[in-house]
Amino acid sequence: MSSRPLKNVRSKYSLIGAIGAIVLVLLATTSFAHIPEFMNGERPSLAPVIDGMKDAVVNISVTTRQGYRIAWFDEWGQLNPRRYHREAQSAGSGVIIDAKQGLVVTNHHVIAQAIKIVITLQDQRSFDAEFLGSDPTTDIAVLRIAADDLTELKLGDSEVMRVGDFVIAIGNPFGIGQTVTSGIVSALGRNQIGIAGVEDFIQTDASINRGNSGGALIDIEGNLVGINTAILSPSGGSSGIGFAIPSNMVKAIAEQLIEYGDISRGMFGIEFRPITRQYADALDLPTINGVVVTKVVAGSGAEIAGMRIDDVITEVDGKEIANSQDLLTKIALLRVGQEFDLKVFRKGEEHQIQGTVQEFEIGNELVQGVYVDDIPASNPYYGRIRGVVVSTVDGRVTETQLMVGDIILEVNRERISRLSDLQSINLDRRPLILLVLRGTQQFRLQIG
Repeated sequence: MSSRPLKNVRSKYSLIGAIGAIVLVLLATTSFAHIPEFMNGERPSLAPVIDGMKDAVVNISVTTRQGYRIAWFDEWGQLNPRRYHREAQSAGSGVIIDAKQGLVVTNHHVIAQAIKIVITLQDQRSFDAEFLGSDPTTDIAVLRIAADDLTELKLGDSEVMRVGDFVIAIGNPFGIGQTVTSGIVSALGRNQIGIAGVEDFIQTDASINRGNSGGALIDIEGNLVGINTAILSPSGGSSGIGFAIPSNMVKAIAEQLIEYGDISRGMFGIEFRPITRQYADALDLPTINGVVVTKVVAGSGAEIAGMRIDDVITEVDGKEIANSQDLLTKIALLRVGQEFDLKVFRKGEEHQIQGTVQEFEIGNELVQGVYVDDIPASNPYYGRIRGVVVSTVDGRVTETQLMVGDIILEVNRERISRLSDLQSINLDRRPLILLVLRGTQQFRLQIG
């Protein structure tokens, strides 16, 4: 090897080393400067943040009863189906948000259909959990345990999170025990993912795997900023794209579940669609963010408030609306009777309109506790596919795997274009075979 290439290699690595040293100095004097160990010149570590916080993250063991069918032909050639049940075990994570009351937040899908829930603390104490309520639409559930000497996590303000902020994920992946991973916030306000009916996810590259659901996403100061919920992965393992429900949404839903045991989700009474660049230019709008109203329901809160077709909504309670799902999410977090403020552009002029959430008309019942309706103009699939959309799922009376926002394409192999198509189908027949579209994935679901 000649001396010139070697010199170039040495120069290159010297430069890389210098850059690395600068980055470490910047990290130690900016993002992590408030951690005393860093200031004292000790080894850089996230341990000071995690110590005292990890005890607030618990393991959740769930027992469910699953049904299955066995069928055989008897001696006369008659088919004899029989339904059996067996118990199954699953594991997830949870976060203590109130030590005095023993309140634990987790995901709805962690404890759905549970007949028994056991919470195990980091000191290996185990307690039967009391179910206080859950909301399938946001995938949040609240439990309670009767225990002393608990550690809680303080709810942070997820609105102040920025892309690039350091975060730490704590949970129970694959049921192997508490595990801590770290990363950054990769994106904010992720929706239209197809994971839940109401979506406003924090995206992170902190490693999240099966069993992390319901666990904590904390910031560098130890505040709870999210509840880890799902991953986007073709293999089923962590691929660097994880989603967490922001703490502000967790707080809003948990407070209702604790006080009322359920969510009183309402409606405003409008249909709408996203704003295109061409539409914004034609109306001389200052932004392409927001939605344009396509219908005002007669007698609704929207009509009473003075909303009109072609109104452009850009803000709710002072917060910008990015797209249709963003508006649906903000209104879905409000309780029936609650007032909110809208910023509206009408014929080039800005207006402030006060709206009120009204009782939601849940539509037509597909199966017990599951209601469907025609696809509204606000739905991203409107005009693109034919089917009916799941508008409400009452988890208290149904055990289906359907979620709000699912599109039903077929029922018993019959194509569904609109709500009226269901009138010719025997919905009492069991099993009921559905073809469902969730996000970008189609799958068949058997009910009964």
